[in-house]
Amino acid sequence: MTAHDSRSVLPPDYDLQREYRELEGRDGQTYLQFATQMTTFYKQTYGEHSRFFLALRAGRLIGATCPRCKQVAVPAFTWHCPGCDFAEMQEIELPHKGVLAHTAPITIFPSSTFIGDAPFARGYVDVAVDAPIASFLPSRLRTTTGLVRPGIFVQGLELKLVFEDETVGCARDIFWVPMSEVPLHLRDQQPLRASELDFASPVPPAVTVAPPHVAAFGEALAALRGLAADVALSRRARTDLAGQTSRMGVRTGGGDFTLVVAEGQLQVTDGVAAEVDAIVVAEDPSVFTRWVHDGSLTDAAVEGSLWLPHKEAFQLLPILDRLPRSTRRDLRSS
Repeated sequence: MTAHDSRSVLPPDYDLQREYRELEGRDGQTYLQFATQMTTFYKQTYGEHSRFFLALRAGRLIGATCPRCKQVAVPAFTWHCPGCDFAEMQEIELPHKGVLAHTAPITIFPSSTFIGDAPFARGYVDVAVDAPIASFLPSRLRTTTGLVRPGIFVQGLELKLVFEDETVGCARDIFWVPMSEVPLHLRDQQPLRASELDFASPVPPAVTVAPPHVAAFGEALAALRGLAADVALSRRARTDLAGQTSRMGVRTGGGDFTLVVAEGQLQVTDGVAAEVDAIVVAEDPSVFTRWVHDGSLTDAAVEGSLWLPHKEAFQLLPILDRLPRSTRRDLRSS
């Protein structure tokens, strides 16, 4: 294929991120068109759902309510009541507060569409709590206290709706956070924008120094330094770390240390270094001893025994989890 041919494959205005535009239908109504991720660049509209997504783009949350049975469709997935001979439904303004209808699952290994977003939580939010019949709104769930972990998004949790700073008219324009994490002066604000909350610098949880943790800390340091020495001798482990650079400060109930990944090597230094990419917290230092002996830092983060401040810190864990297996294969296989 020539250079001219490669340039002509894609249309000159190709930009999926900005492909949200209004169209006037034959019925005179306004519809929102968007570009799908299909490589054929097929375009479609939200149809009668456009009304809901146009409202999202404007910082509003709407539903459809039936004047006969009073049920509320959230989101407004239809404007004709399926239970009342398709009677025309009316638009209703919904509150920017809700209740989590059930404990939310956490996705650790997503499909290719969401690579880089994991781990994330999603759940069904009861918004029209006063309606006799109502559907639940499927939405993303986020927390300002670090990486999402079990015990945060449980059934009955009161939530606050948050809009992204830039809204285009899609489901990812909104997400929900625990109401307890929203400052009092922002709880009634509509719309509340993501930049008005602090997701970048969560406060690490406090750790309790206890004699069992101090003893476990010595064992963890010995195991980690043994692993670091093995990594230096293991071709597979050095390959695992190739191209990775990270300084991770670790606080535990027995003491602190820093994990340094650079130039295909793993180093363990005393205390938390002055400059680190992230600080992680484990009350029990045995988390790291178990990791070295074929445990999993990924599992520890998912289970909540290892606190991480953000998903960027999480991306390193699956790579670190390869090291014990790689060193055993190179150094201890028969």
